[in-house]
Amino acid sequence: MRTLLTALFTFGVIFISAAQSLDQYKYILIPETFEFTGEVDQYRLNSMTKFLFEKEGYITLMKTEEKPADLRQNPCLGVTTKLENNSGLFVTKLVLKLEDCYGNVVFSSEEGRSREKEFEDSYQEALRGAFESIKELNYQYEPNANISANVPLPKVVEVDEVEQPEEEVEEEVQEIMVEEMNEEKEEEPTQEDAGTNEYRYAGKTYTVKETAQGYGLFPENASEPIAILIETEGGKSFIYNSLTNQGIAYFDSQNNLVVEYFSRAENKKVIIKYERID
Repeated sequence: MRTLLTALFTFGVIFISAAQSLDQYKYILIPETFEFTGEVDQYRLNSMTKFLFEKEGYITLMKTEEKPADLRQNPCLGVTTKLENNSGLFVTKLVLKLEDCYGNVVFSSEEGRSREKEFEDSYQEALRGAFESIKELNYQYEPNANISANVPLPKVVEVDEVEQPEEEVEEEVQEIMVEEMNEEKEEEPTQEDAGTNEYRYAGKTYTVKETAQGYGLFPENASEPIAILIETEGGKSFIYNSLTNQGIAYFDSQNNLVVEYFSRAENKKVIIKYERID
């Protein structure tokens, strides 16, 4: 009995520690391609990972998209998503891991499993299984003083100690830091700078608005988007993510918005073209 109580207590301490360690991180960074896959968002694992994290209240970012100002200043506010593939011949096995800015694993999920025969179905089922460990954490961001203070050092300026007095060196470093801060402010997009374009599909008008994450697809007079477009490959294509479908999107030579995804209900690939309104 004592052994059982000890085991339960130990598991409880480990579980609480994991929850607290994730609560202190503000952002989840997701790669466009996991190490064991060969294509961007293959099997829709990357877009599904983003969707599942956001469903649990996390702020997610694709690693290639523009970072918020606080994350640019302090990369340690975010953790990077890794998927460990332990699959065998008949069973797909995935473990979800999160690494801090130093490459240390701060969270490792239980192993998600699937016996589905189709690769996409099996990987997605295994990923959902691994996410059960995330659900149990009841994440709520709580700033940690140690992480918040972990700001990268400013650039070191090499100077000739004989020819340049120490006071001048300090002034030069301060000027460089001020210039870098001003550059960051200039790079941050504002609402006035964001592009807005109108498109038409099936007799309805939609608006594509540029955001920090990429683009949002808004129905006419709607305040919430029906889908988000996450930039990949330097803006040449996007991960399309709606409540019901995940796929890819891109702007063609006429600047029409083309969306492609696989419809399970119709069991076929669907292509939708939102025509640009000039």
